[in-house]
Amino acid sequence: MKYKIDNIVLVESFAGPKVWVKLKKRILKPKDGYGANGWDAQIIYKKDVDKLRRSGVPYEKNIKPTGFVFDWQIIKRKN
Repeated sequence: MKYKIDNIVLVESFAGPKVWVKLKKRILKPKDGYGANGWDAQIIYKKDVDKLRRSGVPYEKNIKPTGFVFDWQIIKRKN
């Protein structure tokens, strides 16, 4: 499936919970080195940030953090 900037997708986090993020910037693996394809993304719902905090991720309250999402972590796009 093709994803675009500003798509909202459900991802499987490394901490365990599934969270909704907004894709911000495409990152491609360098041709001459190590790396992986993915996206810079921002968590969009406060409840998802709270789920991650309960799972031990040290996010502050009342922020919408950004992070890297590997292509294989994307489960589905929001309609």
